[in-house]
This record gives sequence, structure tokens and C-alpha cells, in this order.
Amino acid sequence: MNRPLAFVAAILASAVSVSSACIATPGGPMAFTLQSYSERADVQLSLRRSDTPGNGMMSSSFSPAELSGLDLAALRGPGQHALQFAYVQEPGRLDCSGQGGNSVATGQCTFTENNAFADFLAARGLGRPSFEQAYDLTITGATRDLVDALAAYHYPRPDIDKLAELAAVKVSRSYIASLVATGNAPKSLDELTDFAALGVTPAYIESLARAGYRGLSPDEITDLKAVGATPELIASLAAAGYAHLSADDLEQMAALNVTPAFISEFAKLGYTNLPVDTLVDLKALDVTPDYIRSLQAHGLMPSSADQLVELKAVGVGDPDTSK
Repeated sequence: MNRPLAFVAAILASAVSVSSACIATPGGPMAFTLQSYSERADVQLSLRRSDTPGNGMMSSSFSPAELSGLDLAALRGPGQHALQFAYVQEPGRLDCSGQGGNSVATGQCTFTENNAFADFLAARGLGRPSFEQAYDLTITGATRDLVDALAAYHYPRPDIDKLAELAAVKVSRSYIASLVATGNAPKSLDELTDFAALGVTPAYIESLARAGYRGLSPDEITDLKAVGATPELIASLAAAGYAHLSADDLEQMAALNVTPAFISEFAKLGYTNLPVDTLVDLKALDVTPDYIRSLQAHGLMPSSADQLVELKAVGVGDPDTSK
């Protein structure tokens, strides 16, 4: 399927970015800020190189249970208290200490890589991670089980950066198995990353199938998910006279929010049974009933929706051209 909307690719690109990669050299001490918010169960941990203020930031949310040794009551309580915690994962660990209270703590962290995990990656043919890569793998939560699961389900062997990317979007053995069990597992690592980044689940794929969209390619599935094509939208468009749309037409209508209400507004003005391409053009150019009425007020009576598109495209009836 062609991708007429460039922002779909942008959504995917932003979704799979590894937030920790911006810290180029975690070997030195890192300053941390830890914040707890009353309306959230998790805490927000921000890290930066202490010798480069304002540069090399990483910020992510964690369950308090993930930060071993954190005294959550002390963090949230009044006054200032000495605080220590560690974030321990298979590739390495962050050890942090500082002062905190009133839901904010600051201090310093150091990173220690796990040589046993590096040995494991080398033995599996991925190579040994650099210190910086070990840090990325730690922050994203990469595991031995993910490496083994990718091999067990016959995916290409990832390089270390791709492993961090997969871990960052929460690809796991159970996620892969759930896709495989329904026959909908993508074949490439990039497709698998896109699925996880966009939250494509077997339930979503099955809901598309029930709505008449079976046998879609991974690209078609991720494009539809990215633009919010839901079974509810599909049903509402069918009720409005747009059943059995192609995946490409459905993607464009969902991306531009061409809804039954939008279609109905034009029908009330006499523009009925419009082709999908025309509806998409009308929405993309922001042709509205008010615009049509403004044309009529100036003595223009477009006989077709295509004429509306042509007039709007050249600016006829716009406030700065209608004087």
C-alpha cells in the first residue's frame, strides 16, 4: 500500500526512538532528578551528564518497585532526607544517591555494565556492547530472554542497537508468541518494532479481520493503527454508505478524520454519494459548509464537490482573496 500521508512515517520514527541514546558517554557521574506526582503511581527519573549541564538528557517514568532501595515515603514526605536507589537490569545497573523530600530528589548516579551479559551477547553472535551501548541496553530493559525469543521465532539476529530499540518498545517473548499464535507475526525486525511501538496486538488485527480486513500486510496494519482506524470507525463509515473500503481509502479517511458527521454536512447541502478521494480532498483543504455558504453569498453556486475543491485550492472565497 502506498503511504500518501508522510506523518505516518514520522509517527513510527518517533515511537521507536531510544530515549537513552542521547547520553553519549555515561562513564562519568550523571546528575539525576527524581520526581513523584500525586496523580501518578510511577516516578519520573531524569539523568544528565553532570559535567555538561543542559546536555545529554534522558527522562523516563519508572514504577517505584523498579528502583531498588528507594524510600518512597521519604521522597514524598516533608523536609530533606538522604536517598539511595538502584536500577538493576541484566545488561548493567545504575546506582544513585542524593537528597530528597517534598516529592523531589536530586543527586548523582553511576553506571556499571554487566560483563556476563556482554559475554552472553558475544556468544550469541551479537558482539560485545560498548560501554554506551550497555547503558542503552540497561535503560531500555533488554534481556537474555528477548535475544533467545528472537532466535526461537526465527527472526534475523539483531545488532546491539536494534536490540535496544526492540527492548525500548517493549518487545518480549510473550508479545512475539501472541502474534505468532494468531498467524499475524511480522517477518522483519523493523516490522516487529513498528508493531510494538504502535501497540498493534492480536486483538487489534482480529478486530480488523472481523470488520472485513483480512490478509493485510504488516505495513497496512501499522498504517491503519497509526492513523486510528478502529472497528468503530469502520462500522460508522459503513453505516454512512462507505462499506468495503480498501485499506488505502480507509487509511486516508481515518488520517484526515473524515467522519460520518463530515459526510452528512455535505449531503445536507446537496453533495451526496461523494467518492472517497473527493471527501479526502475536501477535508484536506478545509472545505466546510460555512465556506460553501460564503461562496453562495458571493453568487457562486458550485454544482459539484470537485468544483468546491478546485475553488478552494486556488483560494476563491478565502477571507484574503474575497474582498
